[in-house]
Amino acid sequence: MLGFLIRNPAASFFSVLLHVAIAGAMVLGIDWQPRRSAAPQSVIQATVVDQAAIDREIARRAEIERAEQEQREREAREAAEAEQRERERVAAQQRQREEAERLEREREQQLRVERERAAQAQREREEAEQREREQQALLERQRQDEERRRAEAERQRREEEERQRLIAEAEARKQAELEAELGRALAAEDERRRAEEAGLLDQYLRAIQSQIERNWLAPPTARPGLRCMIHVTQIPSGDVVGVAFGSCNGDEAVKRSIEAAVLRASPLPRPPVPSLFNRSLEVTFEPEV
Repeated sequence: MLGFLIRNPAASFFSVLLHVAIAGAMVLGIDWQPRRSAAPQSVIQATVVDQAAIDREIARRAEIERAEQEQREREAREAAEAEQRERERVAAQQRQREEAERLEREREQQLRVERERAAQAQREREEAEQREREQQALLERQRQDEERRRAEAERQRREEEERQRLIAEAEARKQAELEAELGRALAAEDERRRAEEAGLLDQYLRAIQSQIERNWLAPPTARPGLRCMIHVTQIPSGDVVGVAFGSCNGDEAVKRSIEAAVLRASPLPRPPVPSLFNRSLEVTFEPEV
């Protein structure tokens, strides 16, 4: 309200004048009610207002308003300054936090770099140790391989010596056996020759021929004058293991019957002298038909 009056001096003057008039009327006890009198008359009363008092009141109120305004401005400045200081304090704290965070990041980065360097150094040491171990292992494998090669060469040398010894022994045995076999063959040949001269071979062959003929069953196609050369293969026990024909004037039925007779005659008679034994015999088959 006071600010409004200061901004509007005319309104201020009339307001002050009205208040003074009202106060003067109350002091002087002016009766606003109309009085009855014998004869109507017009009475005009006026209250003298002290203009100097009004000016002083206006000035006092203006001074109060200025003081209040200054107080408000001072408080506003102080509040603005306090707010500025608070902003500066908050900004300083923010800068401090940011600086602390930056320093912490730098410290962490430095620690990370140091850890990485330490890890790299550790990896390099481990790799160097691994290379050293691999080199030692390679040298050890080479040494072992060399030892195995020498041992293998020595084993092969001993085996070759043993093989040569065995070969020499085998050849010596073979030579001895050949000589013994030759001696036996010569003795058998001599015995066979003597047996043949004594007619034992012919006797042996006739015994075989007779045994075959006894086991022969003549087929209907057999004719007088039958003559076949039979090649008989036997083993030392006399058992027949093979039959083949040389010249033969019989038909296929006759040949089959003769082959069956040879197999039925197995085992064949033993020779009277062992030297007369022969795996392959040639028997003349000439039965009487």
